[in-house]
Amino acid sequence: MATETFYVKVETIKMASVFAFSRSETGILDYAGTATPSADELSQMQCVDGSAYFTPSWYTYLPSVLHAEITVFIPADVQNLDANQYSFLLHIGAILLAVQERDSLLVAELLHRRSMVFANFTPILLHLLKPVAAEALFAWVYGGFHSESGFQGVYASDKPISVGETDTAAILYAAARDVLQPDPLKESAQEMFIRYFGKDCRFDFTMGIVGASNHPWVDCIKKFEVLSDAAISFHFGDDPYAAGKKHQEIYSTLKASVQAEPYNTHDHNAISVSIDDLDASLKGIPCKSKAGYLRATGAAILRKARPNLFRYEASLWRIGGNPDYFENAIIVRISF
Repeated sequence: MATETFYVKVETIKMASVFAFSRSETGILDYAGTATPSADELSQMQCVDGSAYFTPSWYTYLPSVLHAEITVFIPADVQNLDANQYSFLLHIGAILLAVQERDSLLVAELLHRRSMVFANFTPILLHLLKPVAAEALFAWVYGGFHSESGFQGVYASDKPISVGETDTAAILYAAARDVLQPDPLKESAQEMFIRYFGKDCRFDFTMGIVGASNHPWVDCIKKFEVLSDAAISFHFGDDPYAAGKKHQEIYSTLKASVQAEPYNTHDHNAISVSIDDLDASLKGIPCKSKAGYLRATGAAILRKARPNLFRYEASLWRIGGNPDYFENAIIVRISF
């Protein structure tokens, strides 16, 4: 069997990227980097849709750069492509998209959702995750409700990762080792991240917010979704796509504010998140409403890393697909 090449094409409104994977004569799959195959070459290959385990339609709001069409090109005369390799090629496109757009939390979410698919391809996976692995690990462990104690065990043991690993934090930690430079004997995992985010460089990552159900912004979403559904239904016979697109555009105009609250009597490390009020925006009266907070542990790490930083560049990035449960499903993008 001669060396075979497979392509994973990720096409968004912004760009079309093609990622190549090679399979050696011994049947070993490897990543071959980005590629520019000709249209003629692709036309002679089998073209299959990427897995629907990541589907933009699930989200209440998703930025247009994540509205992707993912296709996989397989040689027409492919020989002995096993089920694991085929599944990997169909699922990896969504992670490539998330890495490309630096949606660190989405990287972790997708990895967690299909960990068994990627388990046999650890070396390739670590290489692909490396550009956002540290931020993805931070968002996964300290930004949501996942087991911080589980990661503490991984960090303390400091063992090399093995092929077949399915723990999301362990995989991300292995991919992030080069930039995090861990030293479990001298510092805790939290101290490692304080040192990392304290470096004089720019960071850009995504995180979920907590406490959303205790703040008025969520009620605005529910009201807006009822109004939007009615509008889309009303225009269904004319142009339902246009009505739905307008729904997404309104969300995309909302501005977010992420800032420290050192005066907070409950937590002096608190970092709050406020977003343009939807009710007010529809009335043409711009104002922000409290939407929640960064999780306390993650906020404390950021505040200790940059104690003189009080406001973070931020935007509303995406909203999960269940309008009755937005806890940790409202995602903001943070830069500093």
